[in-house]
Amino acid sequence: DINVISNGILAENSFTTTASAKAFKILSSSLYKNKILAIIRELSCNAYDTHKLVGKEHIPFDIKLPTILDPDFKIRDYGPGLSHDDVMELYTTYFNSTKTDSNEFIGALGLGSKSPFSYTSAFVVNSYHKGLLRSYSAYLDNNGMPKIVMLMGIPTIEDSGLEIQFATKEDDHHSFRTN
Repeated sequence: DINVISNGILAENSFTTTASAKAFKILSSSLYKNKILAIIRELSCNAYDTHKLVGKEHIPFDIKLPTILDPDFKIRDYGPGLSHDDVMELYTTYFNSTKTDSNEFIGALGLGSKSPFSYTSAFVVNSYHKGLLRSYSAYLDNNGMPKIVMLMGIPTIEDSGLEIQFATKEDDHHSFRTN
């Protein structure tokens, strides 16, 4: 707790941030020196955290590395998945995390899920949640602002979880494998 005592203040104001393409680029991309490593690390930590949340630490999450025949990077966990509201509100809000008040989890800043924006301008988020598969496209609009749109929602018998997927550049396939 901080107890601030002040006297003789003539004016006061709080610092704020402006939601801008510049701010989002700094938070999604400029934080990471090695973007490929950062994406793998951040999304893997999130996948591990969701497994821990539901008591599945012993079950591996899936990572598919890009190849010439299939250039997509994909990571899929088997945690609880996200509801539509959680995707639209929690997933899309920088510095918002359900793990902020716990030391039990790796992530807590609400930034790691946005790390694919450091590499690509668009990625797919598939949420398997309570018998529904909802697919979303997260993308940077023409002004560089991050957006998300729901593409489909269908019943599924797949296990709950979250899957993130995006296409990679052929020149980077080796880097995805060695990072």
